[in-house]
Amino acid sequence: MGARHTRLAAALAAAWEAEVVSARRMTGLAERMNDARVRARLMVLAAFCRAHASRLLARLAALGRGPLPVPPEEIDLDPDTVLELRREGAFARASAARYETTAEMARQHADLSSAWVCELNRTEEQDRARELLALAEGALAAVRRGESQAVAAPADS
Repeated sequence: MGARHTRLAAALAAAWEAEVVSARRMTGLAERMNDARVRARLMVLAAFCRAHASRLLARLAALGRGPLPVPPEEIDLDPDTVLELRREGAFARASAARYETTAEMARQHADLSSAWVCELNRTEEQDRARELLALAEGALAAVRRGESQAVAAPADS
């Protein structure tokens, strides 16, 4: 494997690690949620991250790479859930951009299977980013409604 393929394998390995960490973050966020629908949606997003990681691992195996170092089990999440949702949404956007670059690199190496995996993951990461940012806005609106109701309640007494 030449130096150019080594760069592609390194990019795929970095993406794999990011997906594993994102899956853990999504699961951690889901466990915090009281709303069953939001919790279920975050678990689905975590499953998408695991699917991305699985595809990437298959491509790495096809390139003769692996095993990969496993990221730590414990992921530190900020106590502010809205902030954490926004961070993960921004990270998903950045991941989508990295997938686009990696897909182009794969095409330059005539590795169309890796390019396809990266394009599929890119599209799903863009969707994940939109959904996480929408969840963050919904959670922030709920917090604001709760604060305004708490302020209004003493005035009614």
